[in-house]
Amino acid sequence: MMISSDALHLGPLMLPWTLMIVATGLMLLSAVLFGLARKYSWSKQLLGQSQDLLWSSFLLGMLGARLVFVLLNAELYFVAPIDILKIQDKGFHLWGGVLIGTLWYVIRNRQLQTRFKAILLIIFVLWVGLGLAFKSSLKTEAAFPDLAFAGLEQERLGTDKIPLSQFIGQPTVINLWASWCPPCHREMPVLAKAAKQHPQVNFVMLNQGEEVATVNAYLRKHQFQFKHVLLDPYGELPQQLNSFGLPTTLFFNAQGQLVERHMGELSPAMLQQYLNRISDQP
Repeated sequence: MMISSDALHLGPLMLPWTLMIVATGLMLLSAVLFGLARKYSWSKQLLGQSQDLLWSSFLLGMLGARLVFVLLNAELYFVAPIDILKIQDKGFHLWGGVLIGTLWYVIRNRQLQTRFKAILLIIFVLWVGLGLAFKSSLKTEAAFPDLAFAGLEQERLGTDKIPLSQFIGQPTVINLWASWCPPCHREMPVLAKAAKQHPQVNFVMLNQGEEVATVNAYLRKHQFQFKHVLLDPYGELPQQLNSFGLPTTLFFNAQGQLVERHMGELSPAMLQQYLNRISDQP
C-alpha cells in the first residue's frame, strides 16, 4: 500500500481521495440514519428508502459533477464530443455534484423530516471539508529536483545532460510516459497539440525506462514532435516526487514549484485547467 497526495494505491488499484471522501461520507450518513431510526423508532420502509436514496443521489451527483465540468469547458468538448465519455480524465466539479446530489435527496425523500435532512447535510459537508483538508495536508512543497537527464541527442553523443533547473522561468509540464503504455499513447496527441498552442510553456516528455532507439522509433512512427524529449532510465523523477504509475503529468509554475499533478490520461479540458493554474501563478 502506498499513499500519495492524489490517491491511495493498493497494488495496481488506485483509489482517488476525492472519490473515497465522498463514498465514506455516504457510509457515515447511512450509519447515522440507522442510529436515528433506532432512536426515533422509524419504520423499516423509511429507513430503507432514506439509505437507498443516498446511493442514487451519489450516482446522480457524479453525473451532475461531470455535466457541470463539461459545461464549464464546453468549447473544448464541442471540438471532440466523444471526450465527454472519457471520465478517466477526472474532470468532475465536486461542489456542483454535491449540490445536485443533495437537491435530489431532499426532493425525493419527502417523508424524512427537514431537521433530519439538515443534520445529514451538515455532517456530510463537514466530512467532505475535513477530507479535503486531509488531502491537502498530503501535498508537500516540491520544486524541480536536482536532477539532470539526457535528451535523445545527448544520449547518442554522450554529451552533458540537461538539468531540470534550466526550465525555471517558464511554466513547465513534465509528462512521465512510455511507448508500451496505452493511455500514454492516447494522450500524446493532446500534449503535442497543446505544446504548439502554448509556446510560453515548456512541455518536457520524460520517458521512463526505455532505450533511445525505442523512443526514437515510437516518435517517428507516430510523427510526434516535441522540443524536449528526455530519458529517465531509472525512474529517478517519480521516486523523488512520490509519483506512481503511468502516465503521470506534473505541472510546475515559472518558479519551478510543483502546483498540480495528474495521474492517468489527460483530456484537452483537464489539461487546459492545469495550464491555467500554472500560468496564473506569479
